[in-house]
Amino acid sequence: MVHAEDAGEILLELVKTLRIFRIAGQHQGERTIWGSQARVLQYLTHHDARLSELAQHVSVSPSVASRAVEALEADDLVERRTDADDGRVSVISITEPGRVHVAELHRYIAEKFAETLGDWTSQDIDQTIAVLQRLNMRLDQLTDVFTRTGPTA
Repeated sequence: MVHAEDAGEILLELVKTLRIFRIAGQHQGERTIWGSQARVLQYLTHHDARLSELAQHVSVSPSVASRAVEALEADDLVERRTDADDGRVSVISITEPGRVHVAELHRYIAEKFAETLGDWTSQDIDQTIAVLQRLNMRLDQLTDVFTRTGPTA
């Protein structure tokens, strides 16, 4: 049984980890996985989406998603097309240059992260991956509970 104090400590460490990645990303300019444009591209590598769906899945407001899509569209990384089911709505898709951009971004970030973990053993890596996968599975379950029940007071 996990005590609330231990869970709180885990949460604090996760927040610290996310903050470190965010700060590192800010210093890398556009070479970050944290910006809304990067998150939009990453989502679109697996799914075409309407703007409202895209905003929901990358956890930004529709106006932020719209600006991100406009900027990505200007760089030929995404494209819009009319939705076959509803001609009033556009569907956004990643382009081939967008896929190349995402692959290069992932490769760059993975190389920098690998340098940081240079002294880790195979066992360290395997254990960390297993714990993070288990944690994410539980967090997905928690997200499902919140989504079904809504916020509680």
